[in-house]
Amino acid sequence: MRSLLIAAVALLSTAIMSAGTAIPGVTPGVRKFKLNNGVGKNALTFVSKAPAEDINGTADGLTGAFDFDPSNIENAKGTIEVSVRSMKTAMTKRDDHMYSPVWLDADKYPNITFQLTNIQDVTVSTNGQQPTVIARATGKFTLHGVTKSFQAPIVLTYVKESADTKKRSSGDLIALKVSFEIYLKDFDIKGKEGVVGKSVGEKISIEANLFANS
Repeated sequence: MRSLLIAAVALLSTAIMSAGTAIPGVTPGVRKFKLNNGVGKNALTFVSKAPAEDINGTADGLTGAFDFDPSNIENAKGTIEVSVRSMKTAMTKRDDHMYSPVWLDADKYPNITFQLTNIQDVTVSTNGQQPTVIARATGKFTLHGVTKSFQAPIVLTYVKESADTKKRSSGDLIALKVSFEIYLKDFDIKGKEGVVGKSVGEKISIEANLFANS
């Protein structure tokens, strides 16, 4: 009898420890969300600041999907990719340089990838019209053939399916904003000698806006 009681307590403790933060009022269960431009324009901006000039760019070749359980936010998992050749800086010659082997080498490494392994430090707000999650995404970031452990702050808005949302896309909707910085040297991007630190920033600031439906 005592052994059964110990086993029951252990099972209950495991269940409590594995339970994640929930979004109130949303039916629990894992859903697969896929990036969908019908929900909103999936795109990112990137900024390089250097003494000689600032470079502002955009990318719209974003694809991917993730598993998300509104009753266990922390357990989210998925993969997002960005096509290197969708990155633009409003100057064709500069873009061609960016795609070249000297910089991002788009032919050899055509995609930038973020693999989400979990979400941490979750706070859920229901003050607004839709539930909002402020948290930190963790996973692996791959650029230029180099993979690094990665963390980034996120703001996630969850919208349950309704007659109005069906006008855009079926299923529940998620809008996600991610912002982070990377250092070129961490991904073995050296560029043309003498350019990094002068005309191209050593650090690149990135902000992504992602939209998905289940």
